[in-house]
Amino acid sequence: RVRLPAAPDLPPPACADAAGELVVDLGGLPVADAVERTAEGGVRVRGTCAPAASGAYAPAPATATDAPKASASGAGASASALLGAAGETRARLVLRHETLHQSAPVAEASVDRVTGRFSASIAPPLPEGRWALHLDGRPVRVLASLAAHLPCGDSALALERRNGDRLTVVAGGALPVAERSAYSRRLLRDAHHAARRTTARLPLLNTVLYAGGDSPRAVHAELVRRGTETEHLWVTGTVPGRTTHVPPGARAVPVHSAAWYEALARSRRIVTDEQLPAWFGRRPGQSVVQTWHGTPLGRFGTGLTDTLYADHQHLATLAHRSAQWSVLVSPSRFATPLLRSSLAYEGEVLEAGSPANDVLFPPDRDKAAEEVRRTLGIPEDHRVVLYAPTYRDHLAHPPSASPDPSDRTAPGPYRWDPALDPHALARTLGPGHTVLVRLHPRVTGGVQDGPGVLDVSHHPGAAGLLLIADVLVTDYAGLMFDFALTGRPMLFHTYDLEHYRDTVRGFCLDFETRAPGPLLVTTDEVAQALRSIGALAARHADAYESFRRDYCDLDDGRAAARVADRLLADAP
Repeated sequence: RVRLPAAPDLPPPACADAAGELVVDLGGLPVADAVERTAEGGVRVRGTCAPAASGAYAPAPATATDAPKASASGAGASASALLGAAGETRARLVLRHETLHQSAPVAEASVDRVTGRFSASIAPPLPEGRWALHLDGRPVRVLASLAAHLPCGDSALALERRNGDRLTVVAGGALPVAERSAYSRRLLRDAHHAARRTTARLPLLNTVLYAGGDSPRAVHAELVRRGTETEHLWVTGTVPGRTTHVPPGARAVPVHSAAWYEALARSRRIVTDEQLPAWFGRRPGQSVVQTWHGTPLGRFGTGLTDTLYADHQHLATLAHRSAQWSVLVSPSRFATPLLRSSLAYEGEVLEAGSPANDVLFPPDRDKAAEEVRRTLGIPEDHRVVLYAPTYRDHLAHPPSASPDPSDRTAPGPYRWDPALDPHALARTLGPGHTVLVRLHPRVTGGVQDGPGVLDVSHHPGAAGLLLIADVLVTDYAGLMFDFALTGRPMLFHTYDLEHYRDTVRGFCLDFETRAPGPLLVTTDEVAQALRSIGALAARHADAYESFRRDYCDLDDGRAAARVADRLLADAP
């Protein structure tokens, strides 16, 4: 105990107890005293924590970012560990990323409050970066005698001591060590760059390289269905903190790997809904199909030039990037002029609709919906509310230490603004409802699963979630155009409408007039609207129908087939 005298005319320090003395309690801190490598390539940590009798170690309340979704051990791993004695509360062992503010579960965890011991097994794959191990919200520290045994592990997964005595898990990327440095990337880029590449003398390969989300995935499925004789390559690792789901029949190609540089230079066909690197140059005989990622609501590309958060370095490369496309796929006639102007594109446009939305149409719709429900474990009789907000430009994480900004293929990542409480929605709706939370792919963090709440941010595709949703709750996400195809009601949580409209980004249409549902501000308003959704849907029926007519005019379930026809039309 250390006496903390108060300064003149100021109250006692907030860190002092009632007697004005500083009290430091080290008894409840979790401390690691043993580490080892596992046969599966992971690491195991053992240590001590406060026994139940001490009463000094109450579990910390779960936070919105403590979501067990950036899986360290595959889908379905739990971030919670049951305690050893009957009647005790649950303890939570989680990993927290130092910069992305997201959590990942521990593969195997056990905490025994009777003996005051815990153990945690951490298994790959784990998103790249440094992760701190926490027990009930408190960082696990390193016993002094253990420091001699650190670091422990290998380049894929290792344990280190950082910041004095904090135990840190370091997850390496998918790349070999020789391909991770800025120098190595520059050599690989120069070898494949149009001006100096040695691969220019090598022929194009009969491969299709895919990058992105639902629309490239739908085109891949269509080519596979047709039995197209080609090798399918899928770019992985483009979104920090997210695991890329490679479809069956495709081979993973980690971004920035030697295989990735070669695939960009030698693949005869490329299908992407992301920007390609600024240094990429399309070779004669290559076909590049840009499917984009839906109909835009918020301004984007050159439309952001006069905004506060515009990335002018990126905007300066748009004309060159778009000139490398063979064809741009437009999801609607409304979107076509916006895509042309905002992406500085002057080439061919294929008004095909969105391939991602084909699953929303017969004949595969019902079967696909049943499969999604089964995969997520949602009872057939539950009504499903999908909450899917977009990102906020002003919540961007600090720029990564990329060796070259021209390597960037998309903005972000961004922090999540948890302005709506999905757990409150679930409590208001009561039994028989499931609230699904789908954060934007470039938003880090997540929502803790709970009664009636399920975080589906890492589900392979958004289209499947639209299939099973009875109601969509969103803000300004372009997902509203896709969901309008279902005819089901939408609610809009527009708590920051003026800021988003006037300062952050702005809109491509008069959103406040054309929105196909009510604009709501608070969680309570959204909850009450969900309780009277039938009446609200009837009140907005005319606005909904005109919205679908004006902005969703091309989708009919055949978009992927039209894109595949165009892709294969460029015969070698």
